[in-house]
Amino acid sequence: MKVLIIGASGFLGRTIYFIIKSSGNEVLGTYSKNGRDSDYVKLDVFDTGSLTGLVRDFKPDVIIWTVMNHELEEEIAEKVMPALCDVMGNIRFIFLSTSVAYEKNMSENVEPFLRSEESYNYHYFNGKIKSERVISRLPNYCIVRTGSIYGIDPFGVMDNRSLILKEHVDSKKTYIRAGNIKFSIIDVNELADAIIELATNDYVGILNVSEEKPVSHYEFNKALCRKYGWDDSCVVANEEKENIYYLDNSLRKRILKTRIGSLRREEEHEL
Repeated sequence: MKVLIIGASGFLGRTIYFIIKSSGNEVLGTYSKNGRDSDYVKLDVFDTGSLTGLVRDFKPDVIIWTVMNHELEEEIAEKVMPALCDVMGNIRFIFLSTSVAYEKNMSENVEPFLRSEESYNYHYFNGKIKSERVISRLPNYCIVRTGSIYGIDPFGVMDNRSLILKEHVDSKKTYIRAGNIKFSIIDVNELADAIIELATNDYVGILNVSEEKPVSHYEFNKALCRKYGWDDSCVVANEEKENIYYLDNSLRKRILKTRIGSLRREEEHEL
């Protein structure tokens, strides 16, 4: 299997790259900055000529897109995705997306909700939604709507949310987190395993991939402290305007063999 990972220097991308390369498959990764591996190819995805040329030259069986750009995601959807899809043919395309609405137990057929300019990260969410529309015309794609990613990658690097929490733990500065806002989460290594399984799976469409049950922002940080053995006394709950956005994983459990665990101790069981 020949795999091309677009965005292989990111937290998830480098995890997928490491696992695939360690398994003996042929893999090529791209980066825009901070390339960690000598095999990575420097690529600006907005240079669509270089992007499509790389696809034609490498001739991958699978392309995995893990790029996440909070400011330019809409431009990626409008300028990059159409050009990439034009050269895709029957190549398997795995696209990392996000939660697309504000609902409890969002199924794969939930109606995506375009954010207004006043909304948090509206370029990012709207860009992912617009990219999904372009990609859904391909014959061999899987859009992965994922929970928020946490964990430690194969290089020993921790996710940004955990790093911010650790700063508060070390400084003993109060960290106020909402106890009533619930969201889906997923460990980076388990998400990588699920995406790699999808690379050789024949499922076409959208798939939610996250842990079985959502957590509040407060519960999430408390659970991280337990996981890493940190003092959690700095984490304090508050109530904010309710904002629910978690995923229904019923289809994932039917499609994938990859086991997804749980961050919270009391829910540690095989799903």
